[in-house]
Amino acid sequence: MIVLAAYSLEPEIQKGAHPEESFRTGFLHEVLEVLSALQKDGRIDEFFLLPDFGFDLGVFIGREEQTRSVFFNLKMYMGAKPRVVEIGDQNGSGPEIELLQLNTARSALAAESFRWILVDITKPRGNRRFSIFTTDQAKEGLMGGLNKKKQNSIKLASVMTFPMTWDELSGKLTDFLGN
Repeated sequence: MIVLAAYSLEPEIQKGAHPEESFRTGFLHEVLEVLSALQKDGRIDEFFLLPDFGFDLGVFIGREEQTRSVFFNLKMYMGAKPRVVEIGDQNGSGPEIELLQLNTARSALAAESFRWILVDITKPRGNRRFSIFTTDQAKEGLMGGLNKKKQNSIKLASVMTFPMTWDELSGKLTDFLGN
Protein backbone atom coordinates (compact mmCIF):
# COMPACT_ATOMS: atom_id res chain seq x y z
CA MET A 1 0.00 0.00 0.00
CA ILE A 2 1.34 3.43 -0.91
CA VAL A 3 0.43 6.30 1.37
CA LEU A 4 0.78 9.71 -0.22
CA ALA A 5 0.44 11.60 3.03
CA ALA A 6 0.95 10.70 6.66
CA TYR A 7 -2.08 10.39 8.90
CA SER A 8 -0.71 13.05 11.23
CA LEU A 9 1.59 16.04 10.91
CA GLU A 10 5.31 15.51 11.29
CA PRO A 11 6.13 16.14 14.95
CA GLU A 12 7.89 19.34 15.91
CA ILE A 13 10.84 17.80 17.71
CA GLN A 14 11.76 20.08 20.55
CA LYS A 15 15.51 20.47 20.88
CA GLY A 16 16.73 20.80 24.43
CA ALA A 17 16.66 18.57 27.47
CA HIS A 18 14.33 15.82 26.16
CA PRO A 19 13.89 15.90 22.36
CA GLU A 20 13.16 12.16 22.40
CA GLU A 21 9.79 12.76 24.08
CA SER A 22 8.43 14.97 21.29
CA PHE A 23 9.58 12.44 18.66
CA ARG A 24 8.13 9.56 20.63
CA THR A 25 4.77 11.31 21.15
CA GLY A 26 4.50 12.12 17.43
CA PHE A 27 5.49 8.58 16.44
CA LEU A 28 2.95 7.02 18.82
CA HIS A 29 0.22 9.25 17.42
CA GLU A 30 1.11 8.26 13.83
CA VAL A 31 1.15 4.53 14.69
CA LEU A 32 -2.26 4.92 16.35
CA GLU A 33 -3.62 6.66 13.25
CA VAL A 34 -2.13 4.03 10.89
CA LEU A 35 -3.63 1.19 12.93
CA SER A 36 -7.01 2.93 13.11
CA ALA A 37 -7.02 3.30 9.31
CA LEU A 38 -6.04 -0.37 8.85
CA GLN A 39 -8.86 -1.38 11.19
CA LYS A 40 -11.36 0.82 9.36
CA ASP A 41 -10.27 -0.75 6.04
CA GLY A 42 -10.81 -4.23 7.49
CA ARG A 43 -7.13 -5.18 7.20
CA ILE A 44 -6.89 -5.77 10.96
CA ASP A 45 -9.57 -6.58 13.53
CA GLU A 46 -8.18 -5.16 16.76
CA PHE A 47 -5.02 -3.63 18.22
CA PHE A 48 -3.52 -2.11 21.32
CA LEU A 49 -0.29 -0.28 22.13
CA LEU A 50 2.06 -0.70 25.08
CA PRO A 51 4.63 2.09 25.32
CA ASP A 52 7.91 1.12 27.03
CA PHE A 53 7.16 -2.58 26.59
CA GLY A 54 10.82 -3.65 26.56
CA PHE A 55 11.50 -1.14 23.79
CA ASP A 56 9.90 2.22 23.00
CA LEU A 57 6.66 0.72 21.73
CA GLY A 58 4.97 -2.68 21.64
CA VAL A 59 2.02 -3.08 19.26
CA PHE A 60 -0.36 -6.03 19.38
CA ILE A 61 -2.51 -6.59 16.29
CA GLY A 62 -5.35 -9.07 15.93
CA ARG A 63 -6.46 -10.30 12.53
CA GLU A 64 -8.49 -13.39 11.66
CA GLU A 65 -8.11 -14.80 15.19
CA GLN A 66 -4.31 -14.45 15.00
CA THR A 67 -2.19 -12.07 17.06
CA ARG A 68 0.89 -10.33 15.75
CA SER A 69 3.30 -8.51 18.05
CA VAL A 70 5.42 -5.67 16.69
CA PHE A 71 8.07 -3.65 18.48
CA PHE A 72 9.72 -0.34 17.66
CA ASN A 73 12.91 1.16 19.01
CA LEU A 74 13.21 4.90 18.42
CA LYS A 75 16.64 6.45 17.94
CA MET A 76 17.65 10.03 17.41
CA TYR A 77 20.73 11.58 15.84
CA MET A 78 21.31 14.94 17.53
CA GLY A 79 24.72 15.78 16.10
CA ALA A 80 26.52 15.53 19.44
CA LYS A 81 28.86 12.80 18.20
CA PRO A 82 30.05 12.98 14.61
CA ARG A 83 27.80 10.83 12.39
CA VAL A 84 27.06 8.05 14.92
CA VAL A 85 24.01 7.01 16.93
CA GLU A 86 24.67 5.51 20.35
CA ILE A 87 22.97 2.28 21.35
CA GLY A 88 22.82 0.32 24.58
CA ASP A 89 24.24 1.71 27.78
CA GLN A 90 27.76 2.77 28.77
CA ASN A 91 28.52 -0.81 29.84
CA GLY A 92 27.67 -2.37 26.49
CA SER A 93 24.41 -3.91 27.66
CA GLY A 94 20.67 -3.44 27.36
CA PRO A 95 17.83 -4.76 25.16
CA GLU A 96 19.30 -3.18 22.00
CA ILE A 97 22.57 -5.03 22.54
CA GLU A 98 20.70 -8.29 23.20
CA LEU A 99 18.99 -7.94 19.81
CA LEU A 100 22.31 -7.32 18.06
CA GLN A 101 23.73 -10.54 19.54
CA LEU A 102 21.09 -12.77 17.94
CA ASN A 103 22.31 -15.47 15.56
CA THR A 104 21.18 -15.43 11.93
CA ALA A 105 18.07 -17.59 12.44
CA ARG A 106 16.88 -15.60 15.46
CA SER A 107 17.65 -12.30 13.78
CA ALA A 108 15.46 -13.37 10.84
CA LEU A 109 12.69 -14.15 13.32
CA ALA A 110 13.09 -10.71 14.90
CA ALA A 111 12.89 -9.08 11.45
CA GLU A 112 9.25 -10.19 11.24
CA SER A 113 8.27 -8.07 14.22
CA PHE A 114 10.94 -5.50 15.07
CA ARG A 115 11.98 -2.21 13.50
CA TRP A 116 14.30 0.61 14.46
CA ILE A 117 13.09 4.12 13.62
CA LEU A 118 15.67 6.92 13.37
CA VAL A 119 15.26 10.67 13.04
CA ASP A 120 18.10 13.09 12.25
CA ILE A 121 17.13 16.25 14.13
CA THR A 122 20.03 18.19 12.64
CA LYS A 123 17.85 18.43 9.51
CA PRO A 124 14.81 20.74 9.53
CA ARG A 125 11.25 19.47 9.79
CA GLY A 126 9.78 18.53 6.39
CA ASN A 127 13.08 17.14 5.04
CA ARG A 128 14.17 13.57 4.43
CA ARG A 129 15.38 12.85 7.94
CA PHE A 130 13.73 9.54 8.92
CA SER A 131 14.82 5.94 8.47
CA ILE A 132 13.28 2.57 9.28
CA PHE A 133 15.61 -0.43 9.48
CA THR A 134 16.03 -3.98 10.76
CA THR A 135 18.31 -5.38 13.43
CA ASP A 136 20.54 -6.88 10.72
CA GLN A 137 20.99 -3.42 9.19
CA ALA A 138 21.82 -2.04 12.64
CA LYS A 139 24.34 -4.85 13.17
CA GLU A 140 26.01 -4.12 9.83
CA GLY A 141 26.38 -0.47 10.83
CA LEU A 142 28.15 -1.08 14.14
CA MET A 143 31.36 0.90 14.53
CA GLY A 144 34.14 -1.53 15.33
CA GLY A 145 31.78 -4.43 15.97
CA LEU A 146 29.75 -5.15 19.08
CA ASN A 147 31.56 -4.41 22.34
CA LYS A 148 29.93 -5.76 25.50
CA LYS A 149 32.13 -3.61 27.74
CA LYS A 150 31.41 -0.06 26.51
CA GLN A 151 28.89 2.17 24.75
CA ASN A 152 28.25 1.00 21.18
CA SER A 153 27.54 3.16 18.16
CA ILE A 154 25.96 2.72 14.74
CA LYS A 155 27.31 4.68 11.78
CA LEU A 156 24.60 7.10 10.70
CA ALA A 157 25.36 6.62 6.99
CA SER A 158 24.82 2.85 7.25
CA VAL A 159 21.21 3.14 8.47
CA MET A 160 20.30 6.41 6.75
CA THR A 161 21.06 5.19 3.22
CA PHE A 162 17.60 6.15 1.92
CA PRO A 163 16.31 8.89 4.22
CA MET A 164 12.61 9.56 3.95
CA THR A 165 10.07 12.21 4.81
CA TRP A 166 7.46 11.80 7.55
CA ASP A 167 4.89 10.95 4.86
CA GLU A 168 7.14 8.26 3.37
CA LEU A 169 7.83 6.84 6.83
CA SER A 170 4.07 6.64 7.39
CA GLY A 171 3.74 4.59 4.19
CA LYS A 172 6.44 2.18 5.36
CA LEU A 173 4.69 1.88 8.75
CA THR A 174 1.38 1.15 7.04
CA ASP A 175 3.00 -1.61 4.96
CA PHE A 176 4.81 -3.13 7.96
CA LEU A 177 1.83 -3.00 10.33
CA GLY A 178 -0.71 -4.07 7.70
CA ASN A 179 1.08 -7.29 6.67
